[in-house]
Amino acid sequence: MADRGRTMWRSVAHGVERVFDAFRARPFGILVFAASAALLLYLQVESDGAIRAEAVAYGQQVDQPARVASFVTDVYVRAGDLVEAGTPLVDLSSHFIDRELAQLDAEVQKLMRESQLAQARLVVEEQRWLDPKVRLRPDRPSLERPTEALYAKELAVLQTRRRQLLEDRDGLTVKSTAAGRVLHVAAPGTAVAAGASVAALAPEFAQEIVAYVPASTQPGSIAVGAPVRISRPVRACTGSAQVIRRGAAVEEAPGQLRGMLRLPVHGMPVYISVPVGCDLGVGQTLTVEFARSVM
Repeated sequence: MADRGRTMWRSVAHGVERVFDAFRARPFGILVFAASAALLLYLQVESDGAIRAEAVAYGQQVDQPARVASFVTDVYVRAGDLVEAGTPLVDLSSHFIDRELAQLDAEVQKLMRESQLAQARLVVEEQRWLDPKVRLRPDRPSLERPTEALYAKELAVLQTRRRQLLEDRDGLTVKSTAAGRVLHVAAPGTAVAAGASVAALAPEFAQEIVAYVPASTQPGSIAVGAPVRISRPVRACTGSAQVIRRGAAVEEAPGQLRGMLRLPVHGMPVYISVPVGCDLGVGQTLTVEFARSVM
């Protein structure tokens, strides 16, 4: 009987193995998957009076705009470089500014010649129609001053524009406005519009933490200002964190929070402050715990 029992057990075991082989899986892999799924579910369910959720350390991207419309001539950084505030990122061409300056200088010279000619003609005309006894009087009526003021005003507009162009030409080197890591930078020859970004930086350390709680969580159970504990990684932050604000709709969480099957994860975003002295890398994943608010 014992031999017969062992034979039956071996037959059952071989049958189970064939089933696993049909799904291209092994018992160990199935166990790992099941354990991972159970762990994820445990981290997201409410237990022990606390709400647990997965979170990502977040930093606001900072775009670096061009002051003028131009095209990139030189690039000084690459994606992934860590830069300080004021670090040169790219150079823009002065071609368009130089062309406009040349046109503006020509307009200034033309306006100055027209002003001189108008003044000379005005003197001649006034000599003709003014009474000889009035010509030498200091307060004699004349259009010389109004005409001169008109041309001076037009000249001032052109000179103001010229100063702006010179300032723009001095600012053709786009420098980083903050410290951070370069996400991307425009390639040489890239045409850019005025105000368009030629590079983007991510802060070296996270500015806030975004947790994604299950959609079934009651909105009033996590209050703004409520304390938050970071439970994973344990050494990440020991200082106090708190809820800054809550999202108003369910959102898809970043890819870092996807499970083994890489399926999208959705939840209600809750924004949390970074504890003082806690340096979290942008994109780092964490597990946080919220103390349930008293309803």
